[in-house]
Amino acid sequence: MAKVPLSTLWVNLLVISGTWGSSFVFVKLITVSMQPFAFAASRGFIAMSALLAWLMLRRQTASDHARPARLSPWANIGHMVVLGTTNGWLANVLTAIAVSRVDSAVVAMLQASVPLMVAVLAHFLFAEEPFRPRQFIGIMIGLAGILLIVGPVAVFGGRASLLGIAAMLLTALSFACGTVYGRYVASTNPAALACGQQACGAVIALIISMLLEPPAEWSQPTRVWLLLAVVGVICSAVPTALYLRLLAHAASVPAALVAYLQPVWATLLGWLVLGEQIRPESLLGTGVVVVGIVITTRKPRS
Repeated sequence: MAKVPLSTLWVNLLVISGTWGSSFVFVKLITVSMQPFAFAASRGFIAMSALLAWLMLRRQTASDHARPARLSPWANIGHMVVLGTTNGWLANVLTAIAVSRVDSAVVAMLQASVPLMVAVLAHFLFAEEPFRPRQFIGIMIGLAGILLIVGPVAVFGGRASLLGIAAMLLTALSFACGTVYGRYVASTNPAALACGQQACGAVIALIISMLLEPPAEWSQPTRVWLLLAVVGVICSAVPTALYLRLLAHAASVPAALVAYLQPVWATLLGWLVLGEQIRPESLLGTGVVVVGIVITTRKPRS
């Protein structure tokens, strides 16, 4: 695995977390009138279309690039199905269920458990990624920063059903499994893998939607489809391709720290777009998150 310079890692973390982190606002608006599986299918198909257009524009296909020896075309399809489930339809459906039953602060806090889950999984699956005390300290500091950003009162006193909490914890676990699996696949063509991931996830969500949800779910106003276009392209296609590319070159835990920066972006966008006030605790929490990430990503002394 190639070493990623810290500057490159930070740029990737900021861009990926910014595009992914902005999706929660749109998801909350969309799921008011759209059921979870229909939403997941629509989001997946739009993201797939955007990535396919990008691949065609660059005249890239998975066969144009050398694959690791352990991967075959059929194996790639299997990888796309797995990633399409862990990071695609399952995560999207669980998120849609959670945000309709749990306050945003609670969602952000539960989502922030991804790096810890990734660290534990990577410790047992990758010999080169042991769970070091330094990483544990950094992850815990980052969690404390997230708690400051979203507010202890909002987290512990906010609206939160047991089903919503369970759905968000399963979302975090699903993303953690997808992160570790994506690290294992380490595709040389992240855009093609991301396209296949979105396609597989969208097809599965579509089938479930047709079985469980009324056909009227697909009759949505123009405003909803415009929001879906933003979520599909900006908040799904772009960060998915960038994240898989990062996993091809970086260790699992540093890449998973994207989850710590998402609440920072959510707070900033809430101030810029919605006119929400930024509490002093949120600014302090942002600094604590940065400290946690610095400690976690710092290279051990040789």
